[in-house]
Amino acid sequence: MRILLANTFHYPRGGASIFVLKLSELLRSRGHEVFHYAMQHPSSLPCPETEEYWPSYIDFPEILTKKNPQNVLRVIKRIIRSGEAEVGIRRLLEDKGPFDVAHLHNILHHLTPSILEPLNERNVPVIWTLHDFSLLCPNTNFVNNRIGRLCTKCLKGGIRFVNAPLSRCKKGSFTASLMAAIEAWNHRLRRVSDKIDLFISPSRFLGEKFSEAGFDSAKFKIIPNFVDIPAKNPLPQGNYALYAGRLSQEKGVTSLISAWAKMPPDFYLKIAGTGPIEAQLRFMANGAQNIDFLGFLEPRQLRLIRHNARFTISPSISWDNFPISIQESFADGIPVLGANIGGIPEMVRAGESGLLFEPGNLHDLREKALELWANPDYTRSLGEKARKIAITEYSPEIHANKILAVYANTIAAKN
Repeated sequence: MRILLANTFHYPRGGASIFVLKLSELLRSRGHEVFHYAMQHPSSLPCPETEEYWPSYIDFPEILTKKNPQNVLRVIKRIIRSGEAEVGIRRLLEDKGPFDVAHLHNILHHLTPSILEPLNERNVPVIWTLHDFSLLCPNTNFVNNRIGRLCTKCLKGGIRFVNAPLSRCKKGSFTASLMAAIEAWNHRLRRVSDKIDLFISPSRFLGEKFSEAGFDSAKFKIIPNFVDIPAKNPLPQGNYALYAGRLSQEKGVTSLISAWAKMPPDFYLKIAGTGPIEAQLRFMANGAQNIDFLGFLEPRQLRLIRHNARFTISPSISWDNFPISIQESFADGIPVLGANIGGIPEMVRAGESGLLFEPGNLHDLREKALELWANPDYTRSLGEKARKIAITEYSPEIHANKILAVYANTIAAKN
């Protein structure tokens, strides 16, 4: 097959971008031709076959540092429709086509759904893997950043998107929230979903929320993301738990640090990652001898830290879709203490691959952590079961078989 993968960033930047790069390798290993469509970026990996067709780089945060009407209008025009991206993909289809299937990932804001029309014109089957709730929520994650709470006011769309600027949910900014609401409203008005042949949802939860929002559930297929399964090198259990991920409000790390403040002093917590609230979190943990901030770690460094942890923690307060950090823990045979929210309980099965706690409940988080800490044999057995889940449900081979079957079925239905 000749497969076109579209994702805004073509370098390891966040879970979706890493997933697309790994998917490309996986498809090529099966003998398929893979082409990429992305936005030009200083960090982009070389892609000589198609990079000349990519739209130019635009840095929204940099543009909006100068808050004047011209810059705001420039950003709004780009997020609604990128003529450059549309022209580029049209040229790509003419010069490099035909393609058997186009598989989209994170395309909003920069590439924009304007790339759909040229694909539809050429009758290319279009599949879109949803990595978040961007089509439903102006702030992408159903968390109001201003108050730090879950918010579903915009779920059904339409006039409800006005709640975003009224609540200033995105970055606590009226302007940022208004632009996000305009973008979300535009996608609904243009009926973007009608231009997609099939949506792939990594979790049942995300698919259910899209159905609740009015999307056609018949156009959704649940396929979990995949994770590499490394050879297991047994190491002694360390004396720490690990949080690895973005340090941002919706991830619930503030609750984690608050809960850990009342843990015994010899129960250690390592925090790997960076993000917008890192300074706030370090200030919260100031003086706590059992909390260690590691900053950004390269994948090999992170795996070594994770592989020696007693368990990892996923304390999200938002509807996380299908966290790659949980899959990586399972692949390494490390159980997870996860918040019972979003797609997390589909992965962390209580008493099987880890334990669940009520999101934001400091007492519950602390009690479950103590349970895992006090029972090392039980915790180790959970890790062994978690690894079996990774092997039997999240392996690259299983994912390849499912995704290629979806490609074939979608192509057949289109023709």
